[in-house]
Amino acid sequence: MKTKLGLILSSAMLATSAPAAAQPAAPSTQAQGENAKLSALADAIEQDSLATNFSAQFREGKRISGFVDYSPAEVARNAAKRERWKHQLAAIRADALGEVERETYDILRFTLIETPEDENEYWLTFDLTPYQAPMAIGYVQQVLAAHPLATAADAADYVRLAGAYAAMLETLAAKVEAQTARGIYLPKPALPPIRATWTTLAASADALQPAAARLSALDAAARASLETGVRTAADGRVKPAFARIQTLLGPAYEAKAPEAVGLGQYPGGKDLYRKLIQRYTTLPLTPDQIHQRGLEQVADVAKRMQAIRTQLGFTGSSRAFYDRISTDPRFLAKTPADVEATYMRYIHAIEPKISSYFRTQPRAPYGVKRLPPAAEPGQTFGYYSPPNATEPRGIYHYNGSNLDKRSLINAGTLIYHELLPGHHFQIAGQSENAALSPFRKNYMAGAFTEGWGEYAASLGIELGLYDTPEALYGRYINEMFLTVRLVVDSGMNDKGWSLEKARAYMREVTSLSDLEIDSESLRYSVSIPGQALAYRTGYDALWDFRRRAEKTLGQRFDIRDFHAAVLGSGARPLPLVEASVDRMIAGKKRN
Repeated sequence: MKTKLGLILSSAMLATSAPAAAQPAAPSTQAQGENAKLSALADAIEQDSLATNFSAQFREGKRISGFVDYSPAEVARNAAKRERWKHQLAAIRADALGEVERETYDILRFTLIETPEDENEYWLTFDLTPYQAPMAIGYVQQVLAAHPLATAADAADYVRLAGAYAAMLETLAAKVEAQTARGIYLPKPALPPIRATWTTLAASADALQPAAARLSALDAAARASLETGVRTAADGRVKPAFARIQTLLGPAYEAKAPEAVGLGQYPGGKDLYRKLIQRYTTLPLTPDQIHQRGLEQVADVAKRMQAIRTQLGFTGSSRAFYDRISTDPRFLAKTPADVEATYMRYIHAIEPKISSYFRTQPRAPYGVKRLPPAAEPGQTFGYYSPPNATEPRGIYHYNGSNLDKRSLINAGTLIYHELLPGHHFQIAGQSENAALSPFRKNYMAGAFTEGWGEYAASLGIELGLYDTPEALYGRYINEMFLTVRLVVDSGMNDKGWSLEKARAYMREVTSLSDLEIDSESLRYSVSIPGQALAYRTGYDALWDFRRRAEKTLGQRFDIRDFHAAVLGSGARPLPLVEASVDRMIAGKKRN
């Protein structure tokens, strides 16, 4: 019998994503024509991304055309393209498509029709926050740091990119001004960390000028031209743009900023939040369903954590226990090198076990690297960046600041989520999958990607890699961290929870420090509402699929078949993953 989540998924599948009927061995002429039309549409969308998206260009080693354009004109251009693609999609007969093509069709339908960005979302998105700005600007700096400087043409292109960086900041400042003209202000509690972030980012403007060692291959004229061009861009546009943004966030702004947090306080905010829930979870869930599920699951994780404290003979509260282990020298790093060594120790422990759980694994190497210090204040942990043309490794960029306050008790679950067999395994493996089209290789779905990372981290339990009660407790710390998001994200964005209420709840049930609670609560309510719901939702779905497969197949269940069914088609909405698993189950039963 399916769980409640399984029933929700099956309902969504019947409504929007039912797999095509079994295809004949040789597609009909009509099927070939519909498949070709769909392939052409997906290729056009992917080519548009390569033509306009600098992160896609950087990933593929292409010439960078420019950086982020935050202007309303760009929103209008993108909306016009989506309308054109929607009409092309509507002209394709879904019932005539092959199995793989039907998956692509449903992905495009989900993206273009069910959860597209719109003007309301543009105005209610705050791009200045510590979770948004440092990542965008850090990526720009990564591009500039990797830009070749061997010829005069390279030097001229670098100057062009410095100007594009200035344009990015200028359009961002203009968007903030336009939001205030509409009466849309960031919540007052978010302003201090945002100001601190932008003060730090502004100090990086001088780094636009490449170090002398990078210019050694240029002749004197090219070098002088580059230095003059970059100085002009930095002093004439980049620094003034930073100053303009900082001035915009001054006392006059704060006087009009609301005390409340969350999307629900803005006109159209609750409707947007419901759409974001569907986009990030890839399921038609309501805020009430999310909230109630979170409360139930928080209680379940708390019970498992209590059992470990009892096993260790600790009689105090969960907060008191964490206060003790968070200061335990066994779990504190003295240097960033110690942090990296701890992460890699867990990776080396799982590497010999991978072949018993997976038939294939990505060829790309992987590693860990510290975040740029300027980006660390606004990020609780860090993020994974996939291999690209400049950096062939998949990298987990970790937060190396305040090490005396960053317990590594949860290092194992974190690195299994981020690298192996988590994000690196899934994302790098997807990009290397020759059976996928370029569009499918680069497609991301929040609940699939983050749910897989969390599912991958949970495999460490059955593999015996959390080999002490403390290590297993560290796994549960992270599970609680992701579970509490269901409660506070929906609480602040839909139910009118104040920031203080959300933080008090997080302080009661999690082991996060006050610093982490402060940054995370602003992430959910201001930076990227709804995104944090993807982790636990995707995790629950994948375990639901696995338990169903185990129960149905019994001794015929092979974990490698299950993982191949989940990963083999790359990222996609959860109803499509369920369909893949069901096809695997049906195939095993037939055989």
